[in-house]
Amino acid sequence: MMKKFLFINLFSLSMSISIIANLNDVPKIVNKEGLELLIISYGGSNSNTLVKNLELEGFTCQTNIWHKLLCHSPIYIDCNIPVIYIYDDPRKSFLSMKNRGHGFYDTNQQKLSNNKNCTISDENLLELMIKQFHDFTDTKRENVLIINSQELYKEGIVTKLNTFLNKNVKHFPIKWKKPKTSLHNINIETQKLFQKYKDEINKINNFKYNN
Repeated sequence: MMKKFLFINLFSLSMSISIIANLNDVPKIVNKEGLELLIISYGGSNSNTLVKNLELEGFTCQTNIWHKLLCHSPIYIDCNIPVIYIYDDPRKSFLSMKNRGHGFYDTNQQKLSNNKNCTISDENLLELMIKQFHDFTDTKRENVLIINSQELYKEGIVTKLNTFLNKNVKHFPIKWKKPKTSLHNINIETQKLFQKYKDEINKINNFKYNN
């Protein structure tokens, strides 16, 4: 069902309107809103920092459909625009969303599952993150650039973005800031969850890509 329909939440003034759009409608909405560069992550991966700096470069990265769905789209949708998929150590990303609580922890699961009524849980969040990662990385696509969030702090990101965007970027690399999320002092339940998905977590952290 997820591959047939996407739920898109559009807000007009104070009214919240939920509509179901066929996948064929999504590129039309993207084009209508003027989205030029699509940044996607599973959350907790410095995607907002990436978006902020790319907008300083002159790209439109934030529109209504991006905020309400596409920022954490569970699947790749061909919108005929460049896509940057950014990810981080899923443990850090998970903890970042978990620590931010209601409004992030639950909302991201709804977006990652494309289901406003999904079961909200730690395991569901981690499973959805893993599924999204594979959807964006298992198939090589010419219009998709895959980067690890740690690359944002390194000089190599300049060449990578220049080549992909066909533009000389001026606001990269970004200045490193000490992350708020730590992998130390994790509670027992979360440790067990990470252990259960250890193989998948390791696959993501050892992922080798050739953009």
